[in-house]
Amino acid sequence: MPSTFHRILLLLTLPLTALAEPLPRSDEADAHRLMDQAQAYFKQHGMARSIAEFNRLDSPFNVKSDINPKGDLYLYSLTRSGYQSVHGKNPKIRGKVMLDMRDADGIFLIRELVKACFESREGRGWVSYKWPHPLTKTVEAKRGYVQRVPGEPDFCLGTGIYVSR
Repeated sequence: MPSTFHRILLLLTLPLTALAEPLPRSDEADAHRLMDQAQAYFKQHGMARSIAEFNRLDSPFNVKSDINPKGDLYLYSLTRSGYQSVHGKNPKIRGKVMLDMRDADGIFLIRELVKACFESREGRGWVSYKWPHPLTKTVEAKRGYVQRVPGEPDFCLGTGIYVSR
């Protein structure tokens, strides 16, 4: 039978073992489903209401929810000039032109996302870069996915997945 000391030690180490388990991570299919839901919301509610919803830090698009089951996805937006009216995790980015923003490796990630969205025939695409994970706050490899909003020639929505190490 374990001693009281061993029981206390076990209780103290349980939170540490829980932290060691890998976080569930969204994949490409999850990102596509979130984007489909965002596009449907945009189509139904229009630009102003969608921007307001997508910027809410507690929006189901930006936190763990039926739309975002693992809680590691969030929405952002881009125009051709790199202007971001939406960022579901970092309000400091909203309302700014972020074209010159670089990732940890010096990649101009917004420029690359703009190219994927506005220069591709499909109006969508994936870009690899490094970015802080919204749950762990550590810089990790990420694949950003952007998609043009139908009927809005200068507006793209984006999300992204964190690539397992």
